[in-house]
Amino acid sequence: MNPENQEVAIVAVDIISRMGVLDEHTCVELIQSTPIGRVGFISDNKPLVLPVNFAWFEGGVVFRSLDGQKLSAAVDKQHVCFEIDRWEQASHKGWSVVVQGQAHHVTDWAEIEHLENLGLVPWATEAWRQMWIRIEPQTISGRQIR
Repeated sequence: MNPENQEVAIVAVDIISRMGVLDEHTCVELIQSTPIGRVGFISDNKPLVLPVNFAWFEGGVVFRSLDGQKLSAAVDKQHVCFEIDRWEQASHKGWSVVVQGQAHHVTDWAEIEHLENLGLVPWATEAWRQMWIRIEPQTISGRQIR
């Protein structure tokens, strides 16, 4: 599959939206094709969506964090969503993948060691993000606009 080409395997068409529904395998391939996504969670009783650079590791989304809102959501084991997409404005083509699951703060030293070996370096460099957050997927879904 070539994510740049925007052509992905569609397994069904949503009757209401007329969008192509992507299978989970295709969704995971697309997740692995891009380094930036958005994590959505509740902060101060309001929804908040923030960009993160991430990796797909052992069946889940992982990213680095500082002490703050994202880490608080993970410590609270919040149900979160994570979204990636790619759009081609001129042709009105694109796809979107959403992962829904529970976030948690990674504290196991062996898992942290594996994550450190991924080479995932924060794009925001004003402060090193030393803590890891993992999203354990409960559902993975995707759609393609053609």
